[in-house]
Amino acid sequence: MRIGILLAGCGLYDGSDVHETVLVLAALEAAGERPLIVAPDVPLARTVDHLTGDAIDGESRGVLRESARLGRGAVHALSTVRATELEALIVPGGYGPAVNLATGFAVPGAVRTLLPDVASFLRHFVEAGKPIGLIGLGELPVRLLLGEAADPPATSRDPRALKVDPNRPILYTPGFAGFARMAEVRAGIEALVEAILARLEGAARSAERA
Repeated sequence: MRIGILLAGCGLYDGSDVHETVLVLAALEAAGERPLIVAPDVPLARTVDHLTGDAIDGESRGVLRESARLGRGAVHALSTVRATELEALIVPGGYGPAVNLATGFAVPGAVRTLLPDVASFLRHFVEAGKPIGLIGLGELPVRLLLGEAADPPATSRDPRALKVDPNRPILYTPGFAGFARMAEVRAGIEALVEAILARLEGAARSAERA
């Protein structure tokens, strides 16, 4: 199986959440998977000092290079990856998916628009009915593509409880947007990965019987 992970930089405030991404990678590795990490080769919309939370003026970084920090260098530019070769996709959270994969986020009066490469990449998974796993704010680009609002995470006592789209194989766990403890976030991400793999295995068995 080939599962893609779409990153949007490195760091909670201006990229993909480090902890959520590492937990996804660990869960996939434990299941015997070798995911393909991808990111668009575009500038960061903003660079943030994670010690203070303040924007750093005059400093320009790239989404692809920042994402390479998380992938230990093994990250592919989105424009070079064929979505048709992937069977499922996972998008970790952090503010990066909102500010780096689309324009107009949190700008009064601005129209939010996905980057063209991101839109076509995500559209393939939606139209092909391939499983999509979303974590925290990683939900925003997909909901923007679908023209849907991203509802605030529902409070749940069970961190392994997933929100499942009634019409599409889109699964969601809130990550740090809904839980404060690492153990809870890990449990939700592990449940997400398990559910995606179960769907892929079920599809494979159905194809064999056909």
